[in-house]
Amino acid sequence: MVVAAPAAGQQDIERENLTDIREINVVVEDLSDEAESAGLTRRALLDAAERTLEERRVPLGGSSQGADLYINVATHRGSTGLFAYYARVSVQQMATLEGNQLRARVDTWDMASLGAVGEGNLPQVEQVIVQLVDLFCDDYLEMNDPRR
Repeated sequence: MVVAAPAAGQQDIERENLTDIREINVVVEDLSDEAESAGLTRRALLDAAERTLEERRVPLGGSSQGADLYINVATHRGSTGLFAYYARVSVQQMATLEGNQLRARVDTWDMASLGAVGEGNLPQVEQVIVQLVDLFCDDYLEMNDPRR
């Protein structure tokens, strides 16, 4: 697994963007039919992400006031039977754009991984998502330490 991390300065800014988020809504983008047929399911990714957040004591929510933990997995089956995958976990928050004062959901934190697995092992990408969600939890808890 290769994890694409932002540059150090950018990483500090992204970590700071997590300050005072009160709840997290998990959103999983639809997967390709090919990935679902090979055993990687949207439901399994959603359950794994929510379970990880609960275990790490990051507050789950369901309101529009929360930030979205957005999960996207893109796959491509090659001619050799290997699946290439790009897995990305990001945090999307409402922000006001400075120029025109419009409000929009923007990515304020993200981490991604790139790799390849055999067709029978595609469900292992769920563990990649869990690792990325764990990295989010580390940053979230660092900025929202309940003991402070």
